[in-house]
Amino acid sequence: MYFLSLLLLLLSANVQAIYSDEAFVNDWQLQNVGEYQCVFENDNSQYLITLSQLGQKSLLSFINEVNGEVFFRQPLDFSGLDVMVVDNGSEFVIMDDNSQMRAFNGSNGFPLEKDVSEYNFKSSCQPDMKGFKLKDKTLQVLDPESQLVVFKVDLWDNFQRVEYIHTDFQGTLKVLYSTTDSKYVFQFVENGELISEWVRDESESDIVAHAVINLPDSSLDAISQELVQEEDTSTLWEAYKFRVSKNLQRFKDLLRKYHYSPGAMLTEMLKTDDDASKEQRELVFGLAKYLVVATQRGKISALNIKNGIVEWSVQSNLNDIILLEWFADSSELVAVDRDGLYEFYDLTDLSQPTLIKKDRFGSTKIDTISLLDGQRFFITTEDDQKSIVSLSSKGEKPLTSTFISTHDKNHIYGHVVTADGQLRDTWVTTLDDDEEILSFAKREDTPTVSLGHILGNRTVLYKYLYPNLVSYAVYNKKTGNLFIHLIDSVNGALLHSQVHDDGVDPSSPIELVFGENWFVYSYFSSQPIPEQKLAVVELYESLEPDHRVSDNSTQLNPLKGVHPPEVITQAYFFPEVIKRMQLSDTKFGITTKSIVLELESGQLIYLSKALLNARRKDESQMSDDDKKEFMAMPYFSTLPINDHFIITHIRHLIMGSNSKLISIPTNLESTSIVCSLGHDIFCGKIAPSGQFDIMSPTFEKGKLIATIVGLVFLCYFIRPSVEAKKLKSSWMVRN
Repeated sequence: MYFLSLLLLLLSANVQAIYSDEAFVNDWQLQNVGEYQCVFENDNSQYLITLSQLGQKSLLSFINEVNGEVFFRQPLDFSGLDVMVVDNGSEFVIMDDNSQMRAFNGSNGFPLEKDVSEYNFKSSCQPDMKGFKLKDKTLQVLDPESQLVVFKVDLWDNFQRVEYIHTDFQGTLKVLYSTTDSKYVFQFVENGELISEWVRDESESDIVAHAVINLPDSSLDAISQELVQEEDTSTLWEAYKFRVSKNLQRFKDLLRKYHYSPGAMLTEMLKTDDDASKEQRELVFGLAKYLVVATQRGKISALNIKNGIVEWSVQSNLNDIILLEWFADSSELVAVDRDGLYEFYDLTDLSQPTLIKKDRFGSTKIDTISLLDGQRFFITTEDDQKSIVSLSSKGEKPLTSTFISTHDKNHIYGHVVTADGQLRDTWVTTLDDDEEILSFAKREDTPTVSLGHILGNRTVLYKYLYPNLVSYAVYNKKTGNLFIHLIDSVNGALLHSQVHDDGVDPSSPIELVFGENWFVYSYFSSQPIPEQKLAVVELYESLEPDHRVSDNSTQLNPLKGVHPPEVITQAYFFPEVIKRMQLSDTKFGITTKSIVLELESGQLIYLSKALLNARRKDESQMSDDDKKEFMAMPYFSTLPINDHFIITHIRHLIMGSNSKLISIPTNLESTSIVCSLGHDIFCGKIAPSGQFDIMSPTFEKGKLIATIVGLVFLCYFIRPSVEAKKLKSSWMVRN
């Protein structure tokens, strides 16, 4: 039974693979370099080498001179300030912010182990404009002796400055210049004629905020109107007659559309979908969305989530944007910056945003801001002031009995919104001086699909589904221990705690995500060997099967306290360092949950919750009933990376230190869109339980219809012989 279950698991994993015909079709990436600090050419004149900022450090990039595509990018572990080219580009030396010099190979960007302390550093970052003249949006190349114009090149109207230039002063020119909207234009001129030109748009790098806009499906308006009319009918019989009449009318309209021709209907079914049909299908399936992003420079852009194409962009008047929020009811987008300034954009026309309002919250800088309900926001400022602010011009219903939990590095706070809309403090947890909160996660607010987990013997373990739960990770600097706490966010009561004393590294990312009745956290430790670890904690009402503590007939009062959960926990080794974690999100929550991981290697993968099962046992300890359980598998201490679950396949992401993972549900319960936003932007689709609600694009519907038609004709022709045989059998006549 065990081997059969393992075989079924492997087969299901194959269904979830990223196949070659899906790669670069169902996913896309904006591969950014950022703002160029320094540009120079390597020794074989094939690549432009750029130095740019990546957070507090630097990024080294090789760009193909032919088409502008990035050939290679390498994050550096220091912040580079200047570059000196050595031996015509065969080597180059980077000086960091501590005036330390490092040598690199000009052909591949690999660091060189050589002493460069004797080098007389001379900057190669500033283009030598001797022999060139900028005039009226043209670049003139002058003869070195006569200073006459040899040839000239037209520049873009929004030209800003020259980043790199090289010429033989006889008719050949290579020039890279920047524009005011963060584009970089490369032009290659030969014999005074423009041979090639390419543009790199670096304006969408370093994302700091996002929002998702679902494109409306106007084809559903008529159906919605019919449902309203059906609800208004007086009796069930009237509603039934209304529905039948509407369906009959649709059938008549279909017949008229194809002029009552079965052949025309069949032809329509067999023909390949055109672009309009594909767009309509994406609207129905909820795949047509805009991903609205804001950059560090205050630019707001809407990207088509299908392919990453910029649909529109606007330069805001905000600096350091910390929030984008979309209000579908009013078709408005709000952007808020750290200074408290905010701007409202009207998007009734989704192709063109219009600024309709700008104002500010107050004079104090905002630390955090989050949406509560409607257009009400919970704001904490840098001077530890907390408030609820509404941006709605209309009256909103009061928030009653709304509990909010916040935290900083050394405290966790509880708040409640009273009946009069005031925010009041309820409790506070203060950590010791040598303790610090490194990760914090609230239980996700998603639909509950089942109340329990069915075991192999058909009994049930009931889940602990109390909604007001918070988990957080605390590192003790004195002892070096990592504590994981579970608390009630209403009253601050500690419900569960566990400790790790295996040499936890606090400088490595410690991530935590909280699902339905479980949470998963990751950390890096040095004992028994330096290794990344993943741990899962599952919460149940009781570990005794079919025993339920809660009572549906009794209303729970969280202010009086709740019974603590019974806990099962398990830990695993993982072969890569984990930077970020996010839970997959689907429309109804029926699909198996997955944990999306951003790895230090620049890959995105996802792990099924079935793998991160706290109840997994060693095979020798599994009973026959344990092996009958759905998706049951024995415990192995290491979770290997399965190629089938690598979302980014051969892509390599550079996300920066403040990147963010998001999961966006679609109307297809099986499918979720996963995006990673940071220095790069990447989006792709995942189906954790397989695409059970959609047919493959390669499904051969023509053969299926032909088979059905053939069977119908076959039944028609053999029917007389079958009837004759039945008649002879009735009269006992021999053939």
